[in-house]
Amino acid sequence: MRKKDISKYCIGISIVGLSLAGKADHKPNIILIYVDDMGYGDLSLYGGDIPTPNIDRIGREGIQFTNFYAASPVCTPSRYSLLTGSYPQRSCHGLEKVGMPGGDDHLDDAETILPRYLKQMGYSTAITGKWHLGSAKKDYFPQKHGFDLFIGHVDGCIDYFRHTYAGWGNSWYRNGDPLIEDGYATDLITGHAVDYISDQSKKGVPYFLFLSYNAPHYGKTDPGDVPDSTLSLKLTRFKGMDMINSLQVEPEYLNRFKHVQDSAKRYYAAMITNLDDNIGRILKKLEEIGNPENTMIWFISDNGGYAESYSGYASNGRLRGEKGTLYEGGIRVPALLCWKDQIKPNQTMDDLLCTIDIVPTLARIIGFEAMTDKKKLDGIDISGTILHREKTDRAVYWSFKPSRQVAYRRGEWKMVNDELYNLRTDERESDDLSKRYPEKLNELKKAFSAMDEQIHCR
Repeated sequence: MRKKDISKYCIGISIVGLSLAGKADHKPNIILIYVDDMGYGDLSLYGGDIPTPNIDRIGREGIQFTNFYAASPVCTPSRYSLLTGSYPQRSCHGLEKVGMPGGDDHLDDAETILPRYLKQMGYSTAITGKWHLGSAKKDYFPQKHGFDLFIGHVDGCIDYFRHTYAGWGNSWYRNGDPLIEDGYATDLITGHAVDYISDQSKKGVPYFLFLSYNAPHYGKTDPGDVPDSTLSLKLTRFKGMDMINSLQVEPEYLNRFKHVQDSAKRYYAAMITNLDDNIGRILKKLEEIGNPENTMIWFISDNGGYAESYSGYASNGRLRGEKGTLYEGGIRVPALLCWKDQIKPNQTMDDLLCTIDIVPTLARIIGFEAMTDKKKLDGIDISGTILHREKTDRAVYWSFKPSRQVAYRRGEWKMVNDELYNLRTDERESDDLSKRYPEKLNELKKAFSAMDEQIHCR
């Protein structure tokens, strides 16, 4: 495919017509692709060994971010921050930790998430895929929080073929009703997204699609009902029930990686390739409908990958740590943005950015700033950064209480617990400078404490 044809899907709107002031007639469609547990070094664009041409296209036709962070090293709080623009410690009902089936963690009615703002701006809104922000009651489901359409799973991870949380039961829904359908979860999530894009293209209203994949997170499989093409990583128990942490993918994808000797890495590479093919389906559909020029596409991982556990099947590249840690490998994530008429292609940005920035940035671009509660928004508006390369000056804070980890980054300096690193000279976090620069460590600790006192449910 020629370069000019490849670029069609991410053509944006001109700066003259852009709704930076909220003009109703030129609001961009927004597709926010959020993948699960993908490591910083998994994409070929970031130096990974697994070919990911479709995902890479988004970055090549726009921006590849190299210092983009998740607000948490695990799933639920990362999603909370993405959709609220707030640190997960502001959650009123337990969303600062990983949600489990049957738990009462959920969004509060007073916590407004992105789709609700966009609906007030005339958007149609949909989520296909993983929710993980409340599953015990239907009042906790996405359609109660601003999404017009939800098709996917409410729990954190599922069996890719059975669509259940192991033997816990069905997790697959259409809005509030259980949905039974055959197929591999990543394929189904994409199929519903493609249908939604097609439907919206006929209606003439802007849309927001939260394309929230479970992949390449491991699945949860019932040991008494193990599908073919399933690799068992570990036998675990939840509320007295045995279950398997599993990697799963269709055989045709496994066959592409026969040369990979490590079985976990072979399955994982196949799952990444399937995910990349499915994102290619999204880009192709945008080209087919003939009106892709008004679409903004984000691609972000919710946290780092398992680069140490489970034989290290994921790759966080040169970064230390993995999912669940506040070292770089747990929180620095691959992130891409395409919006061609606004954003020049082939850009790389090293600004310190975070998932909490998405809501305030879209608030500025779409025009719903007045609707937001500035006291709850922890992110910053980065529209000037992505559109005009304006530099940011900010700090980012992490507090992961389940494992008593804390971190704080400002500029090139990062505090992790009682350790200190200069990320400009030591991106691997291999040289702890806390003994050489105790004053800098104390400075960051004081800044962390000051922010920690302010971040709570309101």
